Amino acid sequence: MANDIIVLDDVTLDVKELKRDVSEGTVYIEFDVTSDDYHNLSKHLYKEEFLVTLPGNNNEEFKARIVNYSTSLDNLYEEGQVGEYRITLKEEK
Repeated sequence: MANDIIVLDDVTLDVKELKRDVSEGTVYIEFDVTSDDYHNLSKHLYKEEFLVTLPGNNNEEFKARIVNYSTSLDNLYEEGQVGEYRITLKEEK
């Protein structure tokens, strides 16, 4: 699924890449983050555990936690920057 939507609790993300592996219980996402959105999004992601909703996948919903996280930039606090976030979420049973 490309150019899709994922919702983490109440935060909706427009993702460039979304891969759902039901057998492993994982979701991999890639999305861009601007310096304007960096602070609020990072604060939300620090929670590490989320109610995940996949609207494009029959509104599939499950609890998950971040198991892998990386970003292309570490200076998103500087105005005008855009970084790519890559996150893998693991479904909690």
